[in-house]
Amino acid sequence: MVDIIVTCMRQHGWRLAVIVVVVLLAMLLVYCAAVQSTVGVSSTNLRVYRDGLVHVEQVVVVDEFSPQATVTLLSDDVENMVVLDADQLAVDYQLLGSNLVVYSLGATQLSIEYDTNTLTNKQNEIWTLLLSSPYSVNVTFPLNSTIIYMSSTPTAINTAGNQLSLCLGSGQWEISYILQLIAGGEDSLDPTDSSQPVGMIPLEYVVVVAAGLIIAIVVALLLLKRKRKPNIKKALNDNPHLMKEDRAVLEFLAEKEGKAFEAEIRERFPEIPRTSLWRLIKRLEKLEIVEVKKIGLENQVILKK
Repeated sequence: MVDIIVTCMRQHGWRLAVIVVVVLLAMLLVYCAAVQSTVGVSSTNLRVYRDGLVHVEQVVVVDEFSPQATVTLLSDDVENMVVLDADQLAVDYQLLGSNLVVYSLGATQLSIEYDTNTLTNKQNEIWTLLLSSPYSVNVTFPLNSTIIYMSSTPTAINTAGNQLSLCLGSGQWEISYILQLIAGGEDSLDPTDSSQPVGMIPLEYVVVVAAGLIIAIVVALLLLKRKRKPNIKKALNDNPHLMKEDRAVLEFLAEKEGKAFEAEIRERFPEIPRTSLWRLIKRLEKLEIVEVKKIGLENQVILKK
């Protein structure tokens, strides 16, 4: 450039040299503006965790012929910075305050991720997100968050699965929110990660389900423990000619869970002679209402089902 200016001054005088300088400076300014305009933020997603940490994910489009690209970060205090190109290869970068300078020659797209604790603060039970963004962002809050204040109206709101997400335009934002207690502890796990639980169950649901299970178990145990009395109605209906003593013996067997030794029946009905009682039992056995089993030296009378 200096040689061009000197040659012009020698051949055509200083006036033409001034014109050449002005033209060259204009071309330089146009080139710088073109280089700056080649950086475009395609998307920016923020995930806010219960401890106030904010994880930022950005996709940036850059000029593959530009040796570097400068991206404005949302904070000048960031951690865990990762910059990848479209082939998921790491790209060199340099942090200069809130500016990220990426040496992106040959790349057309960059994926940028980082964490920051400077975008949120807490007073008592109220959390506040303070954001100054030169581009639109999508913010996802912790599970069961309740917004209590917004400095402006978001462009979109999504509340699917108890996970609140807001689409915010560029500019200054202040959003205050509170967190509800959830069973299982922190929900700072990424719900989009298939290795983690998709969502937490509210505490009241856990209490109700646990109470229901306890009641069901108690009822089941009581039913198992309860002695079920055999039903002799069918036998009585099928044999209407049975005598009073026959019916009384059958009712006694039902009270004894359907079986009793002959000695127990004699003890219960002392007014019936021993031989008469034995004939009564054999008569019921012949009618296939009961069966008699020999257990040791005793006879056991069992109701048939």
